Amino acid sequence: MNKKEIAKIAFYVLFPLVLGSIVGFLVKNDFSYLETLNRTIIIPPIVFPIAWTILYVTMGMWAYLYDRDFDDNKILSIYYIALLFNLLFSIVLFTLEMPLLAFIDVVVLIIMIGYLFIKTLKNEKKYGFILLPYLLWLFVALSLMIDILIHN
Repeated sequence: MNKKEIAKIAFYVLFPLVLGSIVGFLVKNDFSYLETLNRTIIIPPIVFPIAWTILYVTMGMWAYLYDRDFDDNKILSIYYIALLFNLLFSIVLFTLEMPLLAFIDVVVLIIMIGYLFIKTLKNEKKYGFILLPYLLWLFVALSLMIDILIHN
């Protein structure tokens, strides 16, 4: 593997990690909003940075592999739009304190990532399964958002 490929992998993996870290830093003082909400589903706070680190790395690896092996700017555009929606979720929920809009954000993300998952499975099954943890995590987020909306 040459230096150019290594740099490309580094970009694809670090891009979502860095953006996610920036958003996490920006909203870190707003996480206490979650404690003010009634809810029945409680996930230990330590789970979120661990899960998101893993998810951002897998998302970056998926984007790198897809870009390397397929010439499909439409799919990669959807990925970047989904990344933006993903980053906006924390701002919408924790900083703006708008759980209904955060719920809608998660639904839109499920649709976009579900689409990417299905399209990728058709092109290269093993790449599609890289997105599976992210898609499953989005259903966890959906459950949390439904719980918050029901109880508040």
